[in-house]
Amino acid sequence: MLSDLQVKNFALINKVNINFKKGLNILSGETGAGKSIIIGALDLLLGARANTDVIRSGKKAAYISAFFQPDELKIINNILKEAGIEEEENGILIAREIRENGRNRTLINGQLSTLKIVKKISRYLIDIHGQHEHQLLLDQSSHLMILDAFIGQEIKPLKTEIKDLYQKLTVIRNELSEIEIDDSQRARELDIINFQIDEIEEAALKEGEYEELKEEYETLSHGEEIYKVVSELMNTLSGDDYKEKGIMERLAVLKNKFLEIEEYNNKLKELNKKFTDIYFSLEEFIFDLGDFESSFDYDEEQIAIISDRLDLINTLLKKYGEDVEDVLNYLEELYQKRDKLENIEEKIASLKQKNEKLKAELTQKSEELSRLRKKYAKKLEVNLKEELKDLAMEDVRFKVDFDKKDISADGTDRIEFLISPNRGEDLKSLAKIASGGELSRIMLSLKTITAAIDQVDTLIFDEVDSGVGGKTAAKMAAKLSQIAAERQIVCITHLPQLASAANHHFLIKKVKGENRTFTKINALNKEERVEEIARMIGGATITDKTLAHAEEMVMLAKN
Repeated sequence: MLSDLQVKNFALINKVNINFKKGLNILSGETGAGKSIIIGALDLLLGARANTDVIRSGKKAAYISAFFQPDELKIINNILKEAGIEEEENGILIAREIRENGRNRTLINGQLSTLKIVKKISRYLIDIHGQHEHQLLLDQSSHLMILDAFIGQEIKPLKTEIKDLYQKLTVIRNELSEIEIDDSQRARELDIINFQIDEIEEAALKEGEYEELKEEYETLSHGEEIYKVVSELMNTLSGDDYKEKGIMERLAVLKNKFLEIEEYNNKLKELNKKFTDIYFSLEEFIFDLGDFESSFDYDEEQIAIISDRLDLINTLLKKYGEDVEDVLNYLEELYQKRDKLENIEEKIASLKQKNEKLKAELTQKSEELSRLRKKYAKKLEVNLKEELKDLAMEDVRFKVDFDKKDISADGTDRIEFLISPNRGEDLKSLAKIASGGELSRIMLSLKTITAAIDQVDTLIFDEVDSGVGGKTAAKMAAKLSQIAAERQIVCITHLPQLASAANHHFLIKKVKGENRTFTKINALNKEERVEEIARMIGGATITDKTLAHAEEMVMLAKN
């Protein structure tokens, strides 16, 4: 159950703490006092979309927290454990902070979490029925959802299987639509692909070739300059055979002379060693330079060949990729496209076969789902009629009407709730003939039935009594009391009949301060409760008669 709720800086609320208990918890107050703000805060806490407008004017953030003590604590703790959140032995603490800067935070048991996890566990904690949910009954497309909720866990594996099959079927159909093209278009695409393949294959590209060619072209295009510098360096170092000695010959003479004087000084020995190393390194350099000079060839015809090859590769790069590897990868893609187009008939036949197989399987599962829904629709009709009889709709007739639609992710059923509220009237669309009061009673009955299946600990009703009064309101109060014997109910109401049935009564008031208006919530004792019910009966003027009437209503409700 919902044990404690704390709300701070939320709309008109400065700070409130509510200690809810088992049974029927009634929230009442004048119109505009902020009753629905409490429901709004709980809705946000459990994953509704946040808007900074809810933050109290002048504050940086709104804060909502609630402590739950659910019957299904073990199931919830298993979910939290999978999410890496430590469990608590006594319950679940959920908190949400709505910040002005948009950086909202959600915490479970004091640890940062996500709204996805909160939504996952909230189905075991609480079911909120707000005023807008009446509109669900007027929307025929929601009737299937309501029926499936009534069926509960039994329907889920079958719905999941149908959804998976439908997704696979959709993929197959999309693939078919993409490849089912006419012969002339296919021929045009094949011509283009074959041309591109021939162009790339003819080039016989090799990985790394482009970089090697660029380097070779750079060398050959400066061949004359390279040869001139290399020859000049060789002549300088080795000498001209016909004219003068080279540097190395003169250094050889000096090397021998240095050797003769090194014994006169230790420093000279060190210098001679360095000089000798330099001499031999230079000698090795001359050998390598000579090899380069003798093998170097800058044939202009070769330059032209390399230039043409580079132009060809650059043309292909402009068309098919940033580098040679990209072009070769694109060639592989072209091979695959060509194979696909050349074997298109075989592929289409294979896909059609898969399509028919999936369609047959999906049809079979959809029929199975439909049978399950029809079986439970009968139960829903019976259960709902019984519930509505308790709410002063003794002569009501209710039917779940089935129709077929094209296969979709939720099967082939299109359903609509039909109703005849009064004896002798034909069954007609619920959306067309139900009054506000009837919708309230139907929704309460549906919530009563589905909550019993889901075993939700806490049911919250925001003005479920809309359009109801008199004896019907008293019967509704009895129904809520009956439900509250098994699970916790929190109900916002403006009807004294419902308030008189409360196990715990909270008054919501709008208080005007010196500079601000704020909402205040108080738990009422016996005398305060009678006074509030008297206000609900007679309005602003409370008389001895209304007080006596209120006290009598409380006593009758208790009995």
